[in-house]
Amino acid sequence: MDIQKQSGAVGKDSICAQAALLGDMLAQSIEYRKYYEAKRKLQVDQEHAYILSRLREQQKGLHLARILGINLDEEEDRFEQLYATFCLEPVVCDFLYAEGRLGMLISEVQKICKDKLELWSENDDAGRAVEQELN
Repeated sequence: MDIQKQSGAVGKDSICAQAALLGDMLAQSIEYRKYYEAKRKLQVDQEHAYILSRLREQQKGLHLARILGINLDEEEDRFEQLYATFCLEPVVCDFLYAEGRLGMLISEVQKICKDKLELWSENDDAGRAVEQELN
Protein backbone atom coordinates (compact mmCIF):
# COMPACT_ATOMS: atom_id res chain seq x y z
CA MET A 1 0.00 0.00 0.00
CA ASP A 2 2.47 2.61 -1.19
CA ILE A 3 1.50 6.01 -2.44
CA GLN A 4 2.90 6.28 -5.94
CA LYS A 5 4.96 9.20 -7.24
CA GLN A 6 4.15 10.10 -10.82
CA SER A 7 5.81 12.43 -13.28
CA GLY A 8 3.86 14.82 -15.46
CA ALA A 9 0.21 15.75 -15.15
CA VAL A 10 -1.89 13.55 -12.92
CA GLY A 11 -5.58 12.91 -13.53
CA LYS A 12 -8.41 13.14 -11.02
CA ASP A 13 -8.91 9.36 -10.95
CA SER A 14 -5.27 8.80 -10.04
CA ILE A 15 -5.45 11.43 -7.29
CA CYS A 16 -8.62 9.89 -5.88
CA ALA A 17 -7.01 6.43 -5.90
CA GLN A 18 -4.02 7.78 -3.98
CA ALA A 19 -6.37 9.55 -1.54
CA ALA A 20 -8.14 6.23 -0.95
CA LEU A 21 -4.77 4.69 -0.09
CA LEU A 22 -4.08 7.53 2.31
CA GLY A 23 -7.49 6.95 3.88
CA ASP A 24 -6.59 3.28 4.33
CA MET A 25 -3.30 4.28 5.95
CA LEU A 26 -5.08 6.63 8.33
CA ALA A 27 -7.56 3.88 9.22
CA GLN A 28 -4.61 1.69 10.22
CA SER A 29 -2.95 4.39 12.32
CA ILE A 30 -2.63 4.10 16.07
CA GLU A 31 -4.53 7.38 16.40
CA TYR A 32 -7.51 6.04 14.48
CA ARG A 33 -7.52 2.69 16.26
CA LYS A 34 -7.55 4.43 19.66
CA TYR A 35 -10.27 6.79 18.45
CA TYR A 36 -12.39 3.91 17.15
CA GLU A 37 -12.06 1.98 20.42
CA ALA A 38 -12.86 5.04 22.54
CA LYS A 39 -15.84 5.85 20.31
CA ARG A 40 -17.14 2.29 20.64
CA LYS A 41 -16.89 2.48 24.44
CA LEU A 42 -18.67 5.83 24.48
CA GLN A 43 -21.46 4.49 22.26
CA VAL A 44 -22.04 1.66 24.74
CA ASP A 45 -22.37 4.27 27.51
CA GLN A 46 -25.50 5.85 26.04
CA GLU A 47 -26.02 8.31 28.90
CA HIS A 48 -22.59 9.89 28.55
CA ALA A 49 -22.80 9.78 24.75
CA TYR A 50 -26.10 11.67 24.89
CA ILE A 51 -24.78 14.26 27.34
CA LEU A 52 -21.68 14.83 25.21
CA SER A 53 -23.86 15.26 22.14
CA ARG A 54 -26.01 17.86 23.93
CA LEU A 55 -22.96 19.70 25.25
CA ARG A 56 -21.52 19.89 21.74
CA GLU A 57 -24.78 21.35 20.45
CA GLN A 58 -24.67 23.94 23.23
CA GLN A 59 -21.03 24.67 22.39
CA LYS A 60 -21.95 25.30 18.75
CA GLY A 61 -24.72 27.67 19.85
CA LEU A 62 -22.34 29.63 22.06
CA HIS A 63 -19.80 29.79 19.24
CA LEU A 64 -22.42 31.09 16.82
CA ALA A 65 -23.52 33.71 19.35
CA ARG A 66 -19.90 34.83 19.73
CA ILE A 67 -19.56 35.12 15.93
CA LEU A 68 -22.72 37.23 15.83
CA GLY A 69 -21.34 39.50 18.56
CA ILE A 70 -23.76 38.38 21.24
CA ASN A 71 -22.22 38.56 24.72
CA LEU A 72 -22.91 35.36 26.66
CA ASP A 73 -20.02 35.48 29.14
CA GLU A 74 -21.98 34.03 32.07
CA GLU A 75 -23.44 31.22 29.96
CA GLU A 76 -19.98 30.45 28.56
CA ASP A 77 -18.50 30.30 32.07
CA ARG A 78 -21.24 27.90 33.23
CA PHE A 79 -20.79 25.81 30.09
CA GLU A 80 -17.02 25.59 30.58
CA GLN A 81 -17.43 24.50 34.21
CA LEU A 82 -20.00 21.87 33.27
CA TYR A 83 -17.91 20.64 30.34
CA ALA A 84 -14.74 20.45 32.46
CA THR A 85 -16.56 18.43 35.13
CA PHE A 86 -18.13 16.12 32.57
CA CYS A 87 -14.76 15.54 30.90
CA LEU A 88 -13.50 13.96 34.12
CA GLU A 89 -15.60 10.89 33.30
CA PRO A 90 -13.06 8.29 32.10
CA VAL A 91 -15.03 7.14 29.03
CA VAL A 92 -15.56 10.75 27.93
CA CYS A 93 -11.97 11.77 28.69
CA ASP A 94 -10.59 8.84 26.70
CA PHE A 95 -12.84 9.63 23.74
CA LEU A 96 -12.02 13.35 23.68
CA TYR A 97 -8.30 12.66 23.96
CA ALA A 98 -8.39 10.09 21.14
CA GLU A 99 -10.54 12.37 19.00
CA GLY A 100 -8.10 15.23 19.54
CA ARG A 101 -5.09 13.10 18.59
CA LEU A 102 -6.79 11.89 15.41
CA GLY A 103 -7.79 15.46 14.61
CA MET A 104 -4.18 16.59 14.99
CA LEU A 105 -3.01 13.86 12.60
CA ILE A 106 -5.60 14.87 10.01
CA SER A 107 -4.63 18.53 10.47
CA GLU A 108 -1.00 17.63 9.81
CA VAL A 109 -2.02 15.92 6.56
CA GLN A 110 -4.08 18.98 5.58
CA LYS A 111 -1.15 21.28 6.34
CA ILE A 112 1.16 19.16 4.20
CA CYS A 113 -1.30 19.38 1.29
CA LYS A 114 -1.75 23.12 1.79
CA ASP A 115 2.00 23.71 1.90
CA LYS A 116 2.71 21.52 -1.13
CA LEU A 117 0.02 23.27 -3.14
CA GLU A 118 0.87 26.74 -1.82
CA LEU A 119 -2.81 27.36 -1.12
CA TRP A 120 -3.90 30.86 -0.20
CA SER A 121 -4.62 31.54 3.45
CA GLU A 122 -5.73 34.63 5.30
CA ASN A 123 -2.74 33.99 7.58
CA ASP A 124 -0.08 34.37 4.90
CA ASP A 125 1.28 37.66 3.55
CA ALA A 126 -0.80 37.58 0.36
CA GLY A 127 -3.92 36.79 2.36
CA ARG A 128 -3.32 39.67 4.76
CA ALA A 129 -2.70 42.05 1.84
CA VAL A 130 -5.97 41.05 0.17
CA GLU A 131 -7.84 41.33 3.46
CA GLN A 132 -6.42 44.84 4.07
CA GLU A 133 -7.45 45.92 0.57
CA LEU A 134 -10.98 44.63 1.14
CA ASN A 135 -11.29 46.52 4.42
